[in-house]
Amino acid sequence: MVLQDMLGQRVELAQPAERSVTIPMPASAMLLSLAGDAGKLAGMNPNSHAYMQRGMLGRIFPETAHIRSDVTRAGFAPNVETLLQIQPDLIWQWGHLGDDLVAPLRNAGLPVAALLYGTEERVKDWIRLMGASLGREEQAAAQLAWRSQVEQSIRGVTSHLQEDERPRVMHFSRYFPSYQVAGGNGNFQYDIHLAGGRNVAAGVGNANTVNIEQILAWNPEVILLNNFEDQLTPETIYNDPMLAGLDAVRNHRVYKIPAGGYRWDPPNQESPLYWQWLSVILHPDKFDWKLRDLIRQNYQSLYGYSASEEDVDFVLHTELNASAHLYERFKK
Repeated sequence: MVLQDMLGQRVELAQPAERSVTIPMPASAMLLSLAGDAGKLAGMNPNSHAYMQRGMLGRIFPETAHIRSDVTRAGFAPNVETLLQIQPDLIWQWGHLGDDLVAPLRNAGLPVAALLYGTEERVKDWIRLMGASLGREEQAAAQLAWRSQVEQSIRGVTSHLQEDERPRVMHFSRYFPSYQVAGGNGNFQYDIHLAGGRNVAAGVGNANTVNIEQILAWNPEVILLNNFEDQLTPETIYNDPMLAGLDAVRNHRVYKIPAGGYRWDPPNQESPLYWQWLSVILHPDKFDWKLRDLIRQNYQSLYGYSASEEDVDFVLHTELNASAHLYERFKK
């Protein structure tokens, strides 16, 4: 079996990978959704492991608690000694952060495939490549078809919107210790525009620190909160006196983005559910997705898991978002 990774490098496998290691954080969850078997994952980024154990995949695949997470030294730098002990069939590593992250693996004779972060097209390549590496092309094709179907359904409505029909949206990519917003050159822009919003920070780069004067000038109508800062909640924003005059605050349109098999804000295997949730948040008069049913249905197809009502509440942050405008439509 021969793959061509996202740097164009040839990757040879004697057979579908039975033991994979994932160093990019979203990759472990995506691999599990394609493999359907935690035994195929031999190691993962320690941050992925920690998040998984307190999130949905820890419930769905409790055996992931015992998967090794000492596969990096710091950040995404590989721990070659550990990886030589694991002897995986394939290691997934970031390819856009420099050869220093890939070369040590290659030089040690370890099989490595590079992934690139960013656009929706790149995420589709992740799914194709991972599915092929596992011999799970059918599962990959089903995920890709689902993404395409949901995207087209939403775009069929939002592509006709005039600019002034699109609510002003701001995504706090970080709140502590300073305001950082998601700009116009990443997946956040794609998600917001697809769902019918207008990213107020489209003119700046991603994760840029901005001052309060800029946020007040933008005056977002909807504020989205990242899932990387657990302590960041809608109440944090409502209690920030500097933000009290914003339309989003006055109208209680501040939302903690849901988090399921992985955080929904970065590109991942559950992105279609995020697009459907966000389209309802931005245009409740135009979309009436039955999100609870869709989560249960797609968790069955992605993970072979029957999600409970409590699981769905956990994913949708129904308690954290309880006071948000129209959020009662997501309650059981």
